[in-house]
Amino acid sequence: MTIILFIIVLLIITISYVKRKARNKILIKINQSKERIKPFQNASFNSTIKGDKSWSKELLRKLEWKRYEEVCTEYLKIKNCNAAVTCIGADGGIDIKITDKDGNLFAIGQCKSWNKAIGVNLIRELYGVMVSEKAEYALFFTTMGFSIDAMKFAQDKKIILIDENELIKLIKELNDIDKNKLHMIAVDGDYTTPTCVSCNTKMVKRIAKTGRNPGNEFWGCANYPKCKHKMFISTKTYQ
Repeated sequence: MTIILFIIVLLIITISYVKRKARNKILIKINQSKERIKPFQNASFNSTIKGDKSWSKELLRKLEWKRYEEVCTEYLKIKNCNAAVTCIGADGGIDIKITDKDGNLFAIGQCKSWNKAIGVNLIRELYGVMVSEKAEYALFFTTMGFSIDAMKFAQDKKIILIDENELIKLIKELNDIDKNKLHMIAVDGDYTTPTCVSCNTKMVKRIAKTGRNPGNEFWGCANYPKCKHKMFISTKTYQ
């Protein structure tokens, strides 16, 4: 049911954008098709990635938080949404913004690359931001599932919950060119080391010398001591 609602939202967004003349639409589609095909004309690349087999829960859960946001945003772009990732730093509860053809906010998105289910508090927060920003829809992407309370809260609101299973299903429904393009974005370079939310640089592993957990590893900003942002290293044990 969630996927059906999500597809309906994508159709609404697409329809709101389509106010061009028929001739211009055809020319744009032709040009876009040429540009999208160019990167995938390499036979060795296409033979390396075998469509659906490239996408799995394991891959999604390996993605660091920023790369996961980029994958979700690119999927929306592929589905003709004018989607963009918000700036690094405090995001005000919004990771992705979707605007209409006039640049007005249409929907907001939140992405969580977590190893535990999303609780109702985060969905309430997203709903509060959605109302405050006067967005018509809100999307919540996660690499895990949602609690029963979270699903109940979102049920009668214009909030679409997309867990790893549903995102994989949506990706697998894309054509091979778009699937491969999305996969290339996902695994390009270092896609597992987390990015500092303040500096937009890859973090480095450090060992705590003092504090509550001396000897334990953690992610620290490469710009320390200028930036003291740090993250715990997740064991990422999934069922």
